[in-house]
Amino acid sequence: MKHFKKYPLLPALGMLLMGTVSCSKFLEEKPETQYTADNFFVNKTTLDAGVVGMYSSVKDLFGVYTNTPLFMTELGTDEGMFKGTSGVRYNFDRHTFTPSEGAIYEYWTRHFQIAARANAIIAAANKVTSISDADRKTIIGEARFLRAYVYFRLVQAFGELPIIDEPITGAFDYGLPRRPIAEVYDFIVADLQYTTETGVLTRQKTNNGHANHWAAQSLLGKVYLTMASSKEAAKVPGYAGITQTTNELYSLAWTTLKDVKDNSGAALLPVYGDVFKIENKNVNAESIFELQFSTVVPYGTQWTKEYGMIASGSINGNPAYYTNSLIGQCNLVYVPKFYKYYKPTVRSVDYDKRRVWNLSDSLVNVVNNVPSTLTFIWGTTFSPDSYNQTVLGRCGVTKYRWGNSWRETSPYLYSNAPNNVIVLRFADVLLMFAEADYKKNGTISQEGLDAINRVRQRARGLDAGGNPIPESATPTFKNYVASDININEILMERARELCFEFQRWYDLARTGKFEYFLELTRSASFTTIVNTSTSFNASKHYLFPIPQSELDLSTNKAEFKQNPNY
Repeated sequence: MKHFKKYPLLPALGMLLMGTVSCSKFLEEKPETQYTADNFFVNKTTLDAGVVGMYSSVKDLFGVYTNTPLFMTELGTDEGMFKGTSGVRYNFDRHTFTPSEGAIYEYWTRHFQIAARANAIIAAANKVTSISDADRKTIIGEARFLRAYVYFRLVQAFGELPIIDEPITGAFDYGLPRRPIAEVYDFIVADLQYTTETGVLTRQKTNNGHANHWAAQSLLGKVYLTMASSKEAAKVPGYAGITQTTNELYSLAWTTLKDVKDNSGAALLPVYGDVFKIENKNVNAESIFELQFSTVVPYGTQWTKEYGMIASGSINGNPAYYTNSLIGQCNLVYVPKFYKYYKPTVRSVDYDKRRVWNLSDSLVNVVNNVPSTLTFIWGTTFSPDSYNQTVLGRCGVTKYRWGNSWRETSPYLYSNAPNNVIVLRFADVLLMFAEADYKKNGTISQEGLDAINRVRQRARGLDAGGNPIPESATPTFKNYVASDININEILMERARELCFEFQRWYDLARTGKFEYFLELTRSASFTTIVNTSTSFNASKHYLFPIPQSELDLSTNKAEFKQNPNY
């Protein structure tokens, strides 16, 4: 709310300056103070430019800054952790953050900023008379898609929220209440139902970062699934106010996701790792919606270098990650016991090729400025059940690669890499469909099994001839049968497939499974390993706290309260 006082309208120029380079050059000719939403948005060209700027602003949710919200939805889970012992990353990893944590404030304000930009575009598109009804629908549809996306992330993180659906044109009303969770979801669903109407968004693959019909449909399915599982888990009391039953919501998720599964034309790539290669961004058949990053400064990102392989030695006096393709800072590492989600022991065969792609188990030795050799980190002394701080720091994540080899030099500036953030992809749709199918029926149907096993089969990879490796060749990595399926196993499979894609916090929160999976991987009772346990408290950490600065500004203390136990 403090944000809106500073930027009451979020002028159109501000939106465009965060868009493409050509837009910013065009706008250099006139000063910012001449523009408002009313006098800038006058035709389709300016509205389209505003939409580009709106999409571009979403990348700030994944930037690496002093107080970045990037860490909130990955750290502190069973898959990703921070190897250090202090700072903002540590606070989120160990659940020691407070309402005054700067990153929590940034999460709040950046999401609301995007929503405010969407509100400005929606209002302007409704006023401009020189565009066709078809163009008006598409522009409004894209704005409502992004508004739904950011409100969905906000409601999961904070619960009750102020609902702001119009531009702020005067002094901001600091008396706005936090609205019930059910009302917030009604707002989100209404936006997505509009975007999925016939003729609003194209059904064709866009390949340019713009949402299409299937992105909206996939997000709507995820919203229904989250409403259902959160209401069922009952960790956040406000979900009880949702009027539909859990079975009705699971059925809505099932129907919505089935449409994407059967009719979108999306498909799994034959090789898991190809999904994340830079050369395949946007154009691959599995990707449904991606946030765009570029090699043009400052439209790239450093978030991928938070991960990566660890190295000993430097290259030309700089940290090795400056120029190497796979080496990273390893600020964010995998939880050692997460390794066992893929295979029971280090020496077991890697039948699940996702483990090989996602989790590094080697250290790169740099000699004379050149990556020279690899050192296997899990020696005879160490295992995921017994290791020290040094080995913990080597648990690199190699999901996001700038090249094919740890020897390669990257052509990109390390702080401005062009890796996109994949928000929605087809494997996620298949896994969500299987979960909705299981929950809707009480047992999984053959169609649900087929969906989850499509993901499982792809994980086996291809043989030397380029053919899918059959189930018979992976004796300890079988397809699922109905009796295997329960919510814990579904969440295990989601972790194996979707790890480090900024989904795990949301998955554990909506299903009420934080305690189960943290005990499995980061228990305080583990004495043979470095203490990785967290201070997770189920009475409060299923939501983040409302930023203290927002509470201080509110003039409606009765209806704008802090979340429980903060």
